Amino acid sequence: MWQNRIKRILVFLLLLPMLTGCWDRLEIEDRAVVLAIAIDEAKPGEEKESSNATHIINSTPVQKRGLIRTTVQIAVPGRIPLGTGGTGGVPAGQKPVWVLSSVGETIDDSLMNLQQQLADRLFFGHLRIIVVSEAVARKGIQNENDFFRRQPQVRRTVWMVVSKGKASEIIKATPQLERVPTLYLVATLDHAREMGKLPNYFLGVFFSASSAKGQEGAVPYLELKKESNIEIAGLAYFKGDKMEGATNALQIGHFMAMKQINPGGYSVLQQMPGSETAVIFQSTHRKAKIITEIKNGKVHVTVMSQIEGDFREKSDEKVSITKENIKKLEDKIEKDATIGFEKLIQQTQKDGCDIFGFGEYVRAYQPAYWNREIKSKKQWEEMYKEISVDVKLHVKIRRIGTKTK
Repeated sequence: MWQNRIKRILVFLLLLPMLTGCWDRLEIEDRAVVLAIAIDEAKPGEEKESSNATHIINSTPVQKRGLIRTTVQIAVPGRIPLGTGGTGGVPAGQKPVWVLSSVGETIDDSLMNLQQQLADRLFFGHLRIIVVSEAVARKGIQNENDFFRRQPQVRRTVWMVVSKGKASEIIKATPQLERVPTLYLVATLDHAREMGKLPNYFLGVFFSASSAKGQEGAVPYLELKKESNIEIAGLAYFKGDKMEGATNALQIGHFMAMKQINPGGYSVLQQMPGSETAVIFQSTHRKAKIITEIKNGKVHVTVMSQIEGDFREKSDEKVSITKENIKKLEDKIEKDATIGFEKLIQQTQKDGCDIFGFGEYVRAYQPAYWNREIKSKKQWEEMYKEISVDVKLHVKIRRIGTKTK
């Protein structure tokens, strides 16, 4: 009899936690939903804007890199337009987002100062993009990396980008195709990835690459144009937490070809051999293989890449397209692209930034050499400047989308 009572008590105790309900709920109207964050350098004299919420008088530490200005874009409840047409119930003249900024020694400090000005708690669960100005990135983003790593609300699929100018201007841009600036900016990056113009290098990938001993991180490099157009100008690459340089737009295609990132999406304008006709070749598919060897006690890398693409256009309709001049065009594209690949590798070698992950291949396939000669990330950064790299490229034109005669 007493055993049955004990069983009933145990069942009751097991069911008790399920009856607690939403005891810790927080209504969405009580959250300040952050969609985007921009990080810039603060101008001299702007330290007066810093709140006393985190500073103790006469004991504030001084950062060598100076103060930063953090700008956030907050969604206004009830004003985010629904659907593709009309105002979605939003009264005319009312903006769907609220842009605020604050100054601080660190990003956490500046956000705490910003929180002091808000009634609702900042919420980062819907954060879509982090924009860091080039000026801040070149000084180092160790503090920002640490903050976003430890912030449990921030997803690893968030885009992090570097802006050529002020980061705040990127998230304040008001393009004509989208009423919420952040959504347009994210769509720009997502669509570029789908079209093969940008690798899927979001925040989590950057953290992984930066933490690897034989590789460095890279993120999209953006530039704000006229009429609020946002151009993907290249890839910003880092050494540790500091930005060292940036590629141009076409070099993104070179990088993706060597890393076998598909689909292909970049086009090149070439002159048809033996004529003055200009033609456009667009890559559609990429294959690549990286081989590392130890030659005479030094690392040697061979990059084998194959690019397939389409013949999209020719400037002179009278020029005939034959197998012979197609083969000559393939050879010319191979030659020019090989030079472009080698220039990109040499550029990253000069800066000591192995964004290709050659060091990770050495760790995987020559572990004894790595443990004996390299051992650390810092040592590989120095060795990467001296390694020899051979590029073997093969180009194949699969489809001809022009008249042959």
